[in-house]
Amino acid sequence: MILGRVVRVAVVVAILGLVVTLALAFRRDPHDIRTGTIGKPAPGFTLERLDGSGTVALADLSGKVVVMNFFASWCLPCTQENPTLVRVYERYRASDVVMLGVNYQESRDNGLAYVRRMGMGWTTVADDDGRVALSYGVFGPPETFFIGPDGVIAGRHIGPIDEATLVTAIETLRARAVR
Repeated sequence: MILGRVVRVAVVVAILGLVVTLALAFRRDPHDIRTGTIGKPAPGFTLERLDGSGTVALADLSGKVVVMNFFASWCLPCTQENPTLVRVYERYRASDVVMLGVNYQESRDNGLAYVRRMGMGWTTVADDDGRVALSYGVFGPPETFFIGPDGVIAGRHIGPIDEATLVTAIETLRARAVR
């Protein structure tokens, strides 16, 4: 009888512990997870453009605000967020802001077909072996990183991004660059 009561108390304590842990975990917005990459220099890379017209090196974008978006044609949330990316690209295309699409875990042909179909006018590159995604700690597309003109990762958004979040992050980095 005492053993049964101890088991019941242990089960209740375990369930309460799980509930508290889950409650604390869900208090944060899962789209804006701070990770070990935030506040650190962005890992350098040189990747081939999806269209085969050369390479892009992160070092060549120094001094600019870089919005780096990991995407894939098979990713439904990527398709959902694309109109937002197109609008923001059009808004900033003639400025100090560079948008860079990184094709994630798929063939170049599929990635390039998606880019053309979705009207992505910004530079897109192929992360063929996934090393760049790994160096940034990408969980899966879509993920967007904000890199300041100083080359430091200032922010990360996991999942489809909305226009207000995108513009706010860009404007915050542009304001810092002016100081």
